[in-house]
Amino acid sequence: MEKSEKAIEIRAWHLLLEDDSYRLDQPDDFYRTLINRADELVLREIISLEEWQRLKDAADAVYAKTLQSLAVQQRDRLDTVAIDLCIDAAQSTSPPK
Repeated sequence: MEKSEKAIEIRAWHLLLEDDSYRLDQPDDFYRTLINRADELVLREIISLEEWQRLKDAADAVYAKTLQSLAVQQRDRLDTVAIDLCIDAAQSTSPPK
């Protein structure tokens, strides 16, 4: 079964979210990259604005937890795999051509 472009892009975004080394070593860049990728997905009409907001909320939460941990000099692994973005990758946002 062929995966849709949306499924592939959401999986790629989630894999970026799971990158603990990047998140802990460069938290500001990590956060900006997540937001930029989400912006790109909505501009390309791969995701809806509502789905973009879910990605942004996940990025905001992970970024806040990361900064909290680093403030007390704790390099933790976040369970980002368990974060459900609640995005139906099979559902298309762009009208059929």
